[in-house]
Amino acid sequence: MKDIIITPKKLKRERNIYLLSFILAFIINIIAVIVYTRPWIELISQIGYVIVISFLIYFLLWIPRGIYNAFIYLFRRKK
Repeated sequence: MKDIIITPKKLKRERNIYLLSFILAFIINIIAVIVYTRPWIELISQIGYVIVISFLIYFLLWIPRGIYNAFIYLFRRKK
């Protein structure tokens, strides 16, 4: 069997993608606090929801990334 190797470069890329997902979810939370005129303490008290939403965003990003990688795999040149 072939060993699966996860390079540090791939780990950093995945970390950065998740970090961007978290930041997007946090920005959505800030917008919700402003729109619904809620107290700012909800930025901290709703952090669990922000984490769940950031995982949801991260997993939803797998779909276009998977399609892109499938096309790259199918149309790459054979050596």
